[in-house]
Amino acid sequence: MNKKVLIVDDEEEIVAFMARFLKRLNIDSVTAISGEEALEYYQIDKFDCVFLDIHLGGISGIDVLKKLKKINPNAKVIVITGSISSDNRDKVLDLGAIDYLQKPIDLADLKEKILNYI
Repeated sequence: MNKKVLIVDDEEEIVAFMARFLKRLNIDSVTAISGEEALEYYQIDKFDCVFLDIHLGGISGIDVLKKLKKINPNAKVIVITGSISSDNRDKVLDLGAIDYLQKPIDLADLKEKILNYI
């Protein structure tokens, strides 16, 4: 059975780029361009991991992270961000994110996270 990942980012080119890369690794993905959309998908499907941008339009990535962890305390969430301060890094890790991925996304880093967590 293929692994399945949820990719959440309001930049459509980012989600398309990540989805294409995951497909080459035989990993299925579902993409969402808003936090609200991501929460809908998460409630109706099972995902091995979630890649979640912190800066979303509408509901923030931090709020999405909190809600995902309420739905499933064991959810594996990797935060995506353009810039992360040590305070923000500590905050997302304290809220239950398992790791973070810096933009622009490096394919080697993305592959390493995938191999480590799913």
